[in-house]
Amino acid sequence: MNTAQFLEELSADAESHITLLQKLIQAPSPNPPGNTAAAAEVLRSYLWDHGIETEVIAPDGPEKPNFVADFAVGGTSSSSSSEPAPPPQRIILNGHLDVFPVDATQDAQWKHGGPWSGHFDGTYVHGRGAVDMKAGAAASVIAFAHLFRHRARLTRQGSSVALTVVSDEETGGKFGSRFLLERDGGAGGGRWKGDVMVNAEPGGLQSIRFGEKGTLRITFTVAALGVHGAYTHRSEGAVRIAARLIGRLVETVQAIVPEWDEDVRRHLERKDVRRVIDEIMGRGASESVTTPTVNIGTIRGGVKVNMIPDRCVFEADIRLPIGLTKEVVLESIDALLRAEFPASASYAVQEAASNPASHCSPTHEMVTALANAAERVTGRKPLAIPSLGATDAKFWRYHGVPAYVYGVGPETMAAAVDERVSVDEFLRVVRTHALAVWTYLGGDGNGGGGTG
Repeated sequence: MNTAQFLEELSADAESHITLLQKLIQAPSPNPPGNTAAAAEVLRSYLWDHGIETEVIAPDGPEKPNFVADFAVGGTSSSSSSEPAPPPQRIILNGHLDVFPVDATQDAQWKHGGPWSGHFDGTYVHGRGAVDMKAGAAASVIAFAHLFRHRARLTRQGSSVALTVVSDEETGGKFGSRFLLERDGGAGGGRWKGDVMVNAEPGGLQSIRFGEKGTLRITFTVAALGVHGAYTHRSEGAVRIAARLIGRLVETVQAIVPEWDEDVRRHLERKDVRRVIDEIMGRGASESVTTPTVNIGTIRGGVKVNMIPDRCVFEADIRLPIGLTKEVVLESIDALLRAEFPASASYAVQEAASNPASHCSPTHEMVTALANAAERVTGRKPLAIPSLGATDAKFWRYHGVPAYVYGVGPETMAAAVDERVSVDEFLRVVRTHALAVWTYLGGDGNGGGGTG
């Protein structure tokens, strides 16, 4: 089988791929509460039907299973090149089963039978998690199954492919990808760490995500003298102080300049890269990617309209670009509070919800393999860009493993109603992931590499 035949086989199975995605969406897996057992069984049954055994790893209970599988390549290169053979590689395919929760009061507002319908209208498959990320998880499983079928034709000696499908991404990954890397498979998660990771989170077919902003979540508490609402001469009140603090916080944090890696800086200064960032994530995203941003997500203060409040609590979601650490940001916040709010404001970092920015090389061999595969499948070569949002790819990068994201467009990733995924994009992602790994591991007979 050559590369063209491999792609033809994938295309010929499109109907079964759509059916699998529909079944996966029809298995509810909102998190919280996080019960993904039915969704996991859909994918595990598909793999079983393709002769693949899976192992369940469920540190948070049987209703929240992760499952894994792997295989070694078995082919021999037909290349007559005198160049040394490329080193063996273990490729990790990763996806998650849990999705955003659903507001039950909005079920009737969904156009096609509710949030778990999996309805296919000829263009889109509808339902919660269709974009984030059941299309991506299904794509990874399908690609893995087709690669497994033809493992004897993959010629990059000593290499292997692993599949990790997890149940805890939307709530932080403690019992999902993070667990697999830190606790399972030996010290440091050697079995599931691999040499390079590929993920299919929504990102847009124009891009390959090589990094993402970090998060720094902080709870601020402002205290003041609480008195009668007419006595503003005695107290400004905690809410007004908090309002001033919020303004100064935004100014202070967003003025911090990150320390860029020179290669990344040059890459992100390219006009074509900035254009793709804005194309996918909206005008202005190319600026947001490179600067810290502040969102005030919640604010609570006051008891009654005619009382000056003695307390106000607000939460800030600070996004850290590549090259900026939380320590630098906290130093600036500490200086601000000492200088302007010494007696009224304090804060606590939400450590469990805070993660560093992460990135890997935008010119890695896998980037080349994905870009060439995508160009062959879609007619357009995607560019490597960082992401504004977070994915499980960060956990691999924290372990020094390059991790890349290529998935469907995020435009229809509705957090409310009518989330839906383009079937055309879904099928293109399936073929791109499968072809990229096929080429990377020598399915074209050259012994492996990302040149395509």
